[in-house]
Amino acid sequence: MTSPLMAAAPVLAASSGFESAGAATMAGTMAGAAEPVTAIIPPGADDASVAAAAGTAARGVEMIATLTQLSTVRELFGATIGASGAAYTATDVIGAAILSV
Repeated sequence: MTSPLMAAAPVLAASSGFESAGAATMAGTMAGAAEPVTAIIPPGADDASVAAAAGTAARGVEMIATLTQLSTVRELFGATIGASGAAYTATDVIGAAILSV
């Protein structure tokens, strides 16, 4: 049954699954990319090369942390979509029961 609010629970459930799968894919990709992005070898032995490599590695660590947060938020978004679909379905069932009385 479609909600009067025009929310289709099956579509919301599918969207929730897609977001959760996307978050899992992001997490797996980040796990594989963490070492190459953060383990930077200096191009030379001079201080400038070492400092540049350290700065690039630090930026890589920040990027991995940011993407980890993004993956977590995406997973939470998917869970929220799923919960909303369940709430719409429950509301429709309750509304139908009330109207049938």
